[in-house]
Amino acid sequence: MGLFSILIGKEPGPIRTWLHSRDPGHWGEYTIEFVLKHHNLKGHYVVLKNLYIPYRGKTSEIDLVLIHERGIFVLESKNYSGSIFGNYNQLYWTQVLGNGTQYQFYNPIRQNQTHIAALSHYLGLDKDDMTSYIVFSPHCILKKIPQSNQGTVILQRQDLLYSLRSRLKHMPICYTRKQIQSMKKMLKPCINVGKKEKRNHIKQIQTVCPLCGSQLVMRRGRYGDFWGCSAYPTCHFTAPISVVV
Repeated sequence: MGLFSILIGKEPGPIRTWLHSRDPGHWGEYTIEFVLKHHNLKGHYVVLKNLYIPYRGKTSEIDLVLIHERGIFVLESKNYSGSIFGNYNQLYWTQVLGNGTQYQFYNPIRQNQTHIAALSHYLGLDKDDMTSYIVFSPHCILKKIPQSNQGTVILQRQDLLYSLRSRLKHMPICYTRKQIQSMKKMLKPCINVGKKEKRNHIKQIQTVCPLCGSQLVMRRGRYGDFWGCSAYPTCHFTAPISVVV
């Protein structure tokens, strides 16, 4: 954390950090939201966080959506440490901690593709009008991951602003202020959801291990709650609570 970055609104200050950093998952989302909302991008836009979008009889939970006059960006926050390995085709990626412990998590590219499908269906827009951003913590090392392309960007949080500014510079204006506010109004009911809707969302998550077929159980670890295989230690499968298949 640098003093200059705090002063110009690119990072939250120490008090905000203390208030919001107790939950690692929510901290990543909060930091991204903070950066986007502090006049760091040119043009008219809105930022929406923690959306529960109805889709195919279920809900898809989206971390953040940036609706800009030049495009729509769907952001998936991964506040992980350690080394990250994965490719486009794998169902699960791997997190390797410094002590050698490994965890698997659902392919974030696929995860955000589902989010985009839900959002585009809800808003009545083409999926190609939206860009997927997978935003990892500065505390991890992206060892072996796919290269970013036109529709999917994979980076660390400190590179987010530079990437968005570069992309927006070359994109034409496609939404008016009225259209942006209209989309915000449509999505408002998906933000202010109650505890019942959130509980139902958790129940929809896959609870069968894809590796051995055993039941998944919810466990608490160093980085928060996660799904673990009930056949452990025979099967080492793990997945984050936010996985939706």
